Amino acid sequence: MSPASAPAASQSKAEHDILFQTWFKSVGPRTYAAQLKRAANGNHFLVLTEGKRDDKTEEVRKTRLFVFSEDFVEFFKMLHDTAVFIKANPVPEEVKNKRNRFWSKQNGKRGDAPSGKSSAPAAQPRRPGNGPVRPGTRPESRGPSQDRRPSGFAKARA
Repeated sequence: MSPASAPAASQSKAEHDILFQTWFKSVGPRTYAAQLKRAANGNHFLVLTEGKRDDKTEEVRKTRLFVFSEDFVEFFKMLHDTAVFIKANPVPEEVKNKRNRFWSKQNGKRGDAPSGKSSAPAAQPRRPGNGPVRPGTRPESRGPSQDRRPSGFAKARA
């Protein structure tokens, strides 16, 4: 392989097919994203990303977590168990109200209108374009009843 073709070969290996993606903007300075990708060997993996913009430098710091398909069952069981615990043990109203006041002030300082959004987890994450973005589709073209799970994923346990 010639030195000129080496970067092109490594670049194509680094770009994995995106099978599914979704994201939402937090009340604060964070954005959360999830992508399901296909590796070169055909294996699927989940990439969870937290992006946070530094107010001073305007630089975005990203933190990523990779979960590979062989760990999906245990990972999603752990996540489900955590969600059940959070639902059974919610943040006290006093703390929620304090956080709402904090973010209202923070949003006002940045010039944003105070959102009035609760810091409690939303029943449905806020998604751009009325749902997750899938490669090759436009969000407006999907009906509201369309199943938004990637193929091969079962419905979450209640």
